[in-house]
Amino acid sequence: MRSPARLLVPLLAASCGDSAIPAATPAAPPETQASAASQTGEKDVLFAANVLKPSPAVEDNERRVDPAYDQWRSEVLHDAAKKALGDFLKVLLDPAADEARFADLLDPAFEGASVLRPPGLEPRFDDGMTQVIRPRSVESELEPRERLAALGRDLRAPFGAGTPNPFKKIVSVDIEGPKAFATEVIVHLDGKVDGGLLQLNMEWKVGWTTEDDSKVLLRSLALEGYEEVRSKKTLFADLTEHVLGGVPRYAAELQTGVENFRGRTDSLIGVPFLGMQGIALGDVDGDGWDDLYVCQQAGLPNRLLRHGSDGRVVDDTARSRTGFLETTRSALLVDWDDDGDQDLIAAVGPGIVTGRNDGTGVFRGYGFWLSENPGDVYSIAAADPDDDGDLDVYCCRYSEQGILHSVPTPYHDANNGAKNIYFRNEGERFVDATDEVGFGSNNRKFSLACLWEDFDDDGDLDLFVANDFGRDNLFANEDGHFRDVAPEVGADDISAGMGASAADFDRDGDMDLLISNMFSSAGLRIASQADKFMGGENRDVHRHYLQHARGNTLLANRGDGTFEDTTLAAGVAVGGWAWGAKFVDLDNDGLEDIFCPDGFITNPDANDL
Repeated sequence: MRSPARLLVPLLAASCGDSAIPAATPAAPPETQASAASQTGEKDVLFAANVLKPSPAVEDNERRVDPAYDQWRSEVLHDAAKKALGDFLKVLLDPAADEARFADLLDPAFEGASVLRPPGLEPRFDDGMTQVIRPRSVESELEPRERLAALGRDLRAPFGAGTPNPFKKIVSVDIEGPKAFATEVIVHLDGKVDGGLLQLNMEWKVGWTTEDDSKVLLRSLALEGYEEVRSKKTLFADLTEHVLGGVPRYAAELQTGVENFRGRTDSLIGVPFLGMQGIALGDVDGDGWDDLYVCQQAGLPNRLLRHGSDGRVVDDTARSRTGFLETTRSALLVDWDDDGDQDLIAAVGPGIVTGRNDGTGVFRGYGFWLSENPGDVYSIAAADPDDDGDLDVYCCRYSEQGILHSVPTPYHDANNGAKNIYFRNEGERFVDATDEVGFGSNNRKFSLACLWEDFDDDGDLDLFVANDFGRDNLFANEDGHFRDVAPEVGADDISAGMGASAADFDRDGDMDLLISNMFSSAGLRIASQADKFMGGENRDVHRHYLQHARGNTLLANRGDGTFEDTTLAAGVAVGGWAWGAKFVDLDNDGLEDIFCPDGFITNPDANDL
């Protein structure tokens, strides 16, 4: 039987007419083909004349990956310092390191290093499980290069025989001249100790020298901040596989990234670029145990996982009639029809789907409620802000044409996003009442999360909306009509808003705000260069970009509905690329702690961020 590959060339030649493809000839043995090609100099390339080339814009973007192309010397030096710092930490934390191992990393005129684990460590927090210790003061006196190995041993000592895992982040580059610069660095070391966990959190100031910017040498090292966090045992145990492992296609669906299916599904039902699918908890069958509703991307069914008596879940998707195949970004299990059981509200495409629970965990009487404005719904929050006895729904939306087809304008204070929607519950239907109640004002943001709370303590629910690329909203409830008062009360927080949580963290009787934002060390390094960033122009907006890159925001309620930014004093800004950070009392001591998930796109590449 003739192979299909040998039929391909004559068919193409016949259909293409005067093309570069030669007429069909009997296939020659591979060694003969190679010999002929070498004699003629021809390459064995199909459609060589039609090879696609990237557009000039794409090529220009690819060149800009190299910071030297844009003449951003600070970023060239950052890249070199990051590599050198990694090499230095590797030697510093090596139990066998001696003075000779540092030779290739240090400037010949090395000025010295301060003590890296300071004396006089004192407990600042101890609840019997977790302890935080900090020094009374941090010494700035530099020790000679001969002491580096000893300083490394002191730093590693709390980990016993183990070797800690290092983490580093350069947050500033200060160019001091053609051959000298300094960096501010966040350094974390973590590892297991005596069945528990230990993490060292440090701030270093590192001086460098360089000849041609491609290779840098360490000139000085000074400790500027230090703390140790210990726990007697791990705070959490990973029970993912124990609880979910029995779900059909557990590994294929719940343990893979969005890219595994994105290119294999019909774009008509939605093809998400980012895996922004949420979950909902609720007792759908009335047995006293919370069940789990998992939203999935297009082509994969949402799944209702019912809580079993052994702590594992049972896939109840088919019986419950909840396995939508359309992209579902978020969901709620709430009693929206006021009959005593948990119903379903799901964000599907540009609207919401509502389903009534028949009391047994089976959902019927579905409705699909749309707005006239385009753009997918990303997250939803339900409450009774009009105090009529039923739950209404506020829907956050991001961009009208999809996440890859909208450019936030201006970047730091965008006002060209998709309009959010307020659906009022009228019993048998949900009605778009956005403009009617005042939510239509200042309503073109790139919104990702919202929450209902009485922030001004007047007895009704207000609404906070976290927006990416700019200002947040705080809509005050004024007798059922809403007005955005965020700038007035200090809650507009120009940042990359990803999530929001409310609690009385300072225990003064009012509700405070935690906003999950993106922390960007690159943004801090670049936006702080006033003479170069934005060509040295528009300096009045530089501070907004620095705020945008700072990270999380913690707003303390003053008691009158206005807020004070206590982020830096509380030490909560640096949370990575934070998403849905939450207030939660993890250790049951009556104080609100913060759980802050972070990260971005995850792919199979081990080097991916």
